[in-house]
This record gives sequence, structure tokens and C-alpha cells, in this order.
Amino acid sequence: MPNIIPEGPGFGTPKTKVYLQRKLPALVHLTGSTFRVKVTGRESQIDLSRDLNAQLETELMKDDSHLRADQANPSIVISCQITDYSHPQPTVTQRPNLAAGKNGPKTLPYMRITGALSVAFQARTPSGQSQASNNITAKYDEEFDSAGNDASHGVMGTMSSAWHRITGGASSEDLNPPTEPELRAKLLSQAVRQMAQHLVNTSETVEVYLAKGKKQLDAGNKQAEAGLWQRALETYETTPQLTKPTDDAYRLYDIGVAYEALAYAAEDEKSAMKFLDEAAINYGKATDAKPAEKYFLEPQKRIETAIAHYKELEEQKRPYVVAAEAVSESKPVASAVQPKGLTNAQVVAMVKSGMEDDTIIQAVRAAKAASFDLSAGAQEELASNGVSTPVIAAMKARSTRRSVNSK
Repeated sequence: MPNIIPEGPGFGTPKTKVYLQRKLPALVHLTGSTFRVKVTGRESQIDLSRDLNAQLETELMKDDSHLRADQANPSIVISCQITDYSHPQPTVTQRPNLAAGKNGPKTLPYMRITGALSVAFQARTPSGQSQASNNITAKYDEEFDSAGNDASHGVMGTMSSAWHRITGGASSEDLNPPTEPELRAKLLSQAVRQMAQHLVNTSETVEVYLAKGKKQLDAGNKQAEAGLWQRALETYETTPQLTKPTDDAYRLYDIGVAYEALAYAAEDEKSAMKFLDEAAINYGKATDAKPAEKYFLEPQKRIETAIAHYKELEEQKRPYVVAAEAVSESKPVASAVQPKGLTNAQVVAMVKSGMEDDTIIQAVRAAKAASFDLSAGAQEELASNGVSTPVIAAMKARSTRRSVNSK
């Protein structure tokens, strides 16, 4: 099969792809370094529960080398409840055969495979203090033609799948409709990844396609493939805006990819957030200009998740930053700390953000409410996370007096 390059800019076949090392900060700061996973489900889901348990344990330890599984004395218990697992029989529909000759079939069969796995999870300390909780859903929804090629992304998607089949550019599992065990594995992997992203800092390699078909875009793509993302961005942005909005959408998409790559390589959260915002803006413009392009959808979802993580992290740190500023300016800290009770996890977050002990102690003393776990095991975990003896003493003192709000 010859290379197929669209008349205007597009993705073409074979596609130009790059790999981004996607990094996401955890949505919470787990206290302690040991954990236990407990998964429950219906009787028919015993094997699924066992596999989810094992995979989540492995994923958490892979992403955070300081964590280890401890069934006897965990500092965090992660309880998971499988609330739904569905894998209906594939549905087959007949569609007109656009390439039919005089003797060819008038219609062709297309098979759609779907599946979903929903899990409710909660991370708690042994004393019952909640550190994280959420409901996540992993989904699969793809369509295949009679040859087994993925037809979910229209004609170009089918041609790309056929090209990989001929050239051996992908595994059999990637090119053919998944069997029931393969579908189950895909859903498990996706669900485990979503839960891990809540609990620990994660890093994963993401395959991303680049639009091509114009001289300037192709020049930027070569720089991107070499990892020169700043230069690639300059090339994309200095490329003259294409006359047709549907054509210019691909230039905007490539700009979005460059900003996303720079975000994951940023050394500080502020820069990462700035690049992510720019990526979201350009991905959004590309989608608005050509909503029918299926390859624009996944990057938007990916970037929205990343932005949500960084925003949540910023919200968690805000009261500590305000408290530190208030102390440095000799302002009453009590007015700077949010009335929501301080927890062990928040104290650990302050320590890890680099705050001085004196600042943390003043924030603890001035807190309008506190919900500390000061059991022997919890104190050991605080110490193991760098919380000093004076800070722990301040936490104890704060816990022994009534809430500021109740006075």
C-alpha cells in the first residue's frame, strides 16, 4: 500500500507519531509509606476483584518507590468496591459498501464492541480518617470492519489499521477486535490507572499523532520527533494561518501537542499549568474548527484530566501559602487559615512544600479546627514523612483544646 497523504493537512497513512512522557501530580498526599488494598464485588466477580487488587498494588508501588504493601500494619487502607462490570455481546450492523463494484456486496458488516468497569474507592487511615475517595469508570467502545480493522475513526482510521496490518506495525491484539479476556484486561488497566492518578504521582508514555501534509508542519514534526519541542512550537506558530478553518485546525492541533509536551517537561507546577492551559486553548480551537476529526478528541480529554490535577494541587496548597505569607508579614495567621479542620495529610503537605517549622506550628496553633490522628502508629508515619518533633507537639497541643469556632 502506498503512502496516503491527504490533499490538505491531516494525519495521513502511515501516521507521524511521537511519544510524550505524561506526568501527573497526585490529587492527595497520602500519609505513611505502607498500604493495603481491599477489593470487594459480587460472587461472580471474585477473579476480577483479585486481579484488580493485585494490579492496583503493583501500580502504586511502581509509581511511588517509597510505598510498600503491608497486609498486617498498613498506614493507609484502600477499599475498592466493584459497582459495575459489563461486557455485552458485540453488535453487528450493515452499512453501504462505498467501494463496491458491479459484483461487489452492496453492504458490509461492522462490529461494535463495548465494555465498562466502575469502581468506588476510598483511602483511609486505620483510625478511619478519609484521605481520598471517588468513583471511577473505565470504558471501551470501538468498531471494526469485516477485516478486523478498527473503523472507529472513519475511513482514515480503517486505512491506518490496514496499513499497520500489512507492515506489521502493531501487535495482533492492537489490530483485531479484542477477545473477552483482552477487553477485561484493557478495562482493568484503565481503572487501575485512574485510581493510581488520585493517590500517587504518575508517569506514563503516551503515543500521540502529529498532523502533516504541509511543508511547514512537516518541518515542525521533524523537530518534534527529535524532542526539540520549543523549536517545533516556534515552527508551528510561525506557519501562516491556513485559509480554510478546517485546514488550519491541524496546525492548531500541532501547536497544542507542542504545548502539552512542554508542560510535561516543565520543572515547576506554575510553568506546567501555563503550558497546559495553552494546549487546551489550541486543542479547543482545533476541535471547534473541525469537530468531525476524531483524533482531536482524545488529546482534549487527556489535557482536561491533567489540568484538573494541577488545579486540585493548587487548591490544596493555597491555605498553606496564604498562612506563610501572613506570618512573614506579621499578620494574624488565624484569619489566613481556612476554617476546615487541618489533617495529618495537610501537615505532611506543608512539610513537603518546604515550609519552615515555625510557620507550620503557627498555622497549627491558629487553625479554627483540627482533625489529627495522633495514635502511636500515626505519629511514626508523621515522623517518617519528615514532620519534626516540635510540629507533632504542636499538633498534640492543638488537639487538646476546643475548636476556635466553639469559643
